[in-house]
Amino acid sequence: MAGSEESKTGEYCEVLGAIKSVDAAAPDIHFQVNLPSDWNGKGLQFGGGGYNGSIPNTLAKAPLGSNTAPVPLALGYMTFASDSGHQAPDADDASFALNDEALLNYGYMHIKKTRDVASVVAEMRYGSSPRRMYFAGGSTGGREALTAAQRFPDAYDGVISNYPTANFLGLRLWGAALARAVYDDESEGWIPPAMVNAIASTALAACDALDGVADGLVSNMAACRQRAPALLDALRCKSGETGHPDNCLTDVQIEKTIAVYHDGYTIPYSFANGIRAYAGYNSLEGITMQLGSQAAYIEPPQSGPNAHHASRADQFVKYFVARDPAFSLLSFDIQNPGAYQDRIVSLSGTIGATSPDYSAFKARGGKILWVQGLDDPSVSPYANAALYESVVAKYGKGATDDFVRFYLVPGLAHGNGKFVPAWENLAILDAWVEKGEPPPAAPIAFDNNTATKNRSRPLCVYPMWPKFDGTGDVNLAASFSCSE
Repeated sequence: MAGSEESKTGEYCEVLGAIKSVDAAAPDIHFQVNLPSDWNGKGLQFGGGGYNGSIPNTLAKAPLGSNTAPVPLALGYMTFASDSGHQAPDADDASFALNDEALLNYGYMHIKKTRDVASVVAEMRYGSSPRRMYFAGGSTGGREALTAAQRFPDAYDGVISNYPTANFLGLRLWGAALARAVYDDESEGWIPPAMVNAIASTALAACDALDGVADGLVSNMAACRQRAPALLDALRCKSGETGHPDNCLTDVQIEKTIAVYHDGYTIPYSFANGIRAYAGYNSLEGITMQLGSQAAYIEPPQSGPNAHHASRADQFVKYFVARDPAFSLLSFDIQNPGAYQDRIVSLSGTIGATSPDYSAFKARGGKILWVQGLDDPSVSPYANAALYESVVAKYGKGATDDFVRFYLVPGLAHGNGKFVPAWENLAILDAWVEKGEPPPAAPIAFDNNTATKNRSRPLCVYPMWPKFDGTGDVNLAASFSCSE
């Protein structure tokens, strides 16, 4: 492939194709493989996003990767990806899940199918298959990365998982619970944008300096969460107040919507791997809740006017669970799903990366770099922390450190946020796999935001967080230490 891209990627050959379905009614898996002329013998598979439906950009850097290093293709990596087994105009469309094969492809099967096809293409071009195979993605792609390590441990040497939707069922049912909290009883739980913004700004002002410096980032999140009850008390409507858009919160808003958003839920049955809960978000610690611009519920709900998670949950319940496009999300009760409970439990074993068992992957030397933002309003940081802790519970901290690094990053939301880290993730992963060199104790990450471009912070291994030392440039990682 020559032209404008070549200066960035180096010379390469682009292969587009399709993996045929078994079920004639199921869509094919569309894929792209990029074959560099100067191949390093390694492959990098890119993950998707949302409900997928299109091939992600395989010419770019690894998600959250370095801004200064050449892109993987220019470094000699064969890069590739697929649409996960269906085609859609946007990543919010889950109608493909009415077909069993398309659902299974999305859940996990497309990952190795695409990897195997890419290996065959490499053999045709180079005469050999890749000697190292990596996977990198964020959100759905982050889930796919962990799934690759769990389900196909012999096929991958290392993965980069950013803000993964690992507890997929937990997340989608959380969106269903939020929809009921917000829109039941004529939307009495809905919180207007002005008040949503006021909650975030008030919490940020109260917590910003708890890490030693007022820099717009809440790093000492544990201390900040201890202040949540006092914040709620200050924001609660007092005698005579009625919950105007920007001055106070009603009891209903607090007890329904804030409770779900901040604290999550527990259910009376279990998902796969014994999971019965989905944790909440830092909605009283500075993140901006995504509750939509209007109180009125649209059928079907639309992200933007309605709560973002309501839209994703609606698609999930309609097409994965009920398999009825006319099904109403507001008739669905996650605590008592009735006839749908067995379906939900079954799906939790099909779609998700909640198993703590990485034994086969660990035994062959596989490595995981796992990043989650504390400011994420789309995937609960505490849900992913709980999954990491389940791995530690299985193997012990020392043995887990041999193959996993988990970082909770202040300011990082869901691919955006107040601090968007760019770091040498692929180079660090490759050195860990190839040479046995563990990641640095606190890798340096550079902010990717335009206004704060290249301010740096250490990435602290969970449960540590970056604390300002009290002296030095607040925009330099050297002025911070990882603290518990």
